[in-house]
Amino acid sequence: MRILLWTWGLLLMAMAVIFFYSTSIVGDELVTEAEIRTRHQIEAIEWLIRDHPLFESEKDFAEWLDALAFKLNSRITYIVDGRVVADSEVPFADLGTLDDHSHRPEVVAALKDGWGVNSRHSDTLEKEMLYVARQFPGVPAVDEGVLRMAVPFSHVSARLNLLRSNLIWIFLSTFGAAVLLSMFMSRNMGREIRAFSELARSIGEGDYSKRLRVLPGGEFKPLAHAVNAMAQSIERNIELIKDQKGQLQAVFGGMREGVLTLDSNGRIESFNTALDDMFNIPETAVGRSPIEVIRRYEIQDLVDRVLADPSEQARSIQIDIMDTRTVEVSAERFLDQNGVRKIILVFYDITEMKRSEKSLKDFVANASHQLRTPLTSIKGYTETLLDMPPADPADGRRFLETVLKNADHMDKVISSMLALAKSEQAGKRLRLGPLSGREHLSRAIDDLAVWAGERSVTFRTRTPEDEMYVMGETDGLLHVFHNLLNNAVKYSPHGGVITVSAEDDGESIVFCVEDQGPGISREHSTKVFERFYRVDENTIDGSGSAGLGLAICRRIVKNFGGEIWHDGYGEDVRGARFCFRLNKPAEKTP
Repeated sequence: MRILLWTWGLLLMAMAVIFFYSTSIVGDELVTEAEIRTRHQIEAIEWLIRDHPLFESEKDFAEWLDALAFKLNSRITYIVDGRVVADSEVPFADLGTLDDHSHRPEVVAALKDGWGVNSRHSDTLEKEMLYVARQFPGVPAVDEGVLRMAVPFSHVSARLNLLRSNLIWIFLSTFGAAVLLSMFMSRNMGREIRAFSELARSIGEGDYSKRLRVLPGGEFKPLAHAVNAMAQSIERNIELIKDQKGQLQAVFGGMREGVLTLDSNGRIESFNTALDDMFNIPETAVGRSPIEVIRRYEIQDLVDRVLADPSEQARSIQIDIMDTRTVEVSAERFLDQNGVRKIILVFYDITEMKRSEKSLKDFVANASHQLRTPLTSIKGYTETLLDMPPADPADGRRFLETVLKNADHMDKVISSMLALAKSEQAGKRLRLGPLSGREHLSRAIDDLAVWAGERSVTFRTRTPEDEMYVMGETDGLLHVFHNLLNNAVKYSPHGGVITVSAEDDGESIVFCVEDQGPGISREHSTKVFERFYRVDENTIDGSGSAGLGLAICRRIVKNFGGEIWHDGYGEDVRGARFCFRLNKPAEKTP
């Protein structure tokens, strides 16, 4: 609109200048033309006066001049020494009442230069007149004087008004056409500008799919191409950013490590799900300090140290959290897009690593202890046989049997250690399936029936009538049944009874093995599933037990998603009772 207004204003100014300049020139030309024409008429009148017969008197001359003026439709005046001798507009009798004309500009100029011209308002005729005067030498009966002809401006004004009217109409038509053309062009331009505005607004609102329509030969064609290319580039970049953002969010949210980002003042900016699971962070955590949310001064001290000394290398600490887990916290600095230094804290759950380290230490210590005793015994008996062989062959055989028994014990310890390690590794890649608990229990009882018969031990089963399907793996389930039944037979008295029961609680099957042996006290009840643990650590029993059987069972049952426990204490009632629970299949197995 401002462009239109300025254009129209300049156009009006140009038209006004042209109008006034044209009318001024044409007006001057019309006046000059009237003057020239009047000069020619005066020269013709002079010729007529000289060619006319002699006038008898000034009155005769005045009447002839009036007749001529009537024919020419002009005012003719003859002045002698300022006195009007003849005037076509004034009767001869009234000429004496006219003013002295000797001082009229055109008369003065004519007397001086031969010709005189002047334009002014006539009081006599009450109109604008053009006066052209010429010095006349006179004729008989008419003295020397000035012949003056007055031409009214009416025909000049009429022509000038017609010119002005035509110019005004031309200017109005031109201005109207210019307005219509400019409005049409401005509408097209405005439409294109609005298209640019709509595209910019759409980009600002996140819609990058719109494009400008490019008109061939349009003024905005290069700009439209550039804007479309820019929008397409922005769309590609935004899609790439969204894709990367989605990937980062997926990585950030799916990390097992907790992540906490802090601003330059040590205030929380964001955190992931893993950290929320570790510390149960409230929704109002953003904008607060770590100690207000996590309530661990060690973490706040770590953040304060990093903020106080930006040149310090990254630090890490280890803390124990309430659910017996150990977490290692590492602090790293980074720069955001504005160059502001911020902090990111990464929380690594190293509980399993710590447990593995402890288990490894315990494993090595227990294995060393378990192997040292039989190895010492083997070494002692072997040195005795070498240095002081017994004279009685029976004593020598007894020494060798002791060496063999300790060697068998060491073999069982090593085999059990390998079995336990195998069960721990198998749990990481184990594929469970539905198994018949009744079938596997029957197989285990049949495998131990001969040995139990030698000790006069009998099995008694108490199971539901329905089939008992559980989620597990054949070798592992048989191993658990074999171990529990083997321990029950081993510790049962001669002629004892072993009760094997099973119970369906709806979601799982609970198997129990109960013997009539010496039992296990409350003190040892929770420790019998530990590696190398035995009630009497310094005793190697006749079977060469390594103290790993129940630990292997616990690992296998845990791999199956179940649990195992000791359910009898042997204080008031003799015997031990071990139970384990396994999940039933999600769908009923035919």
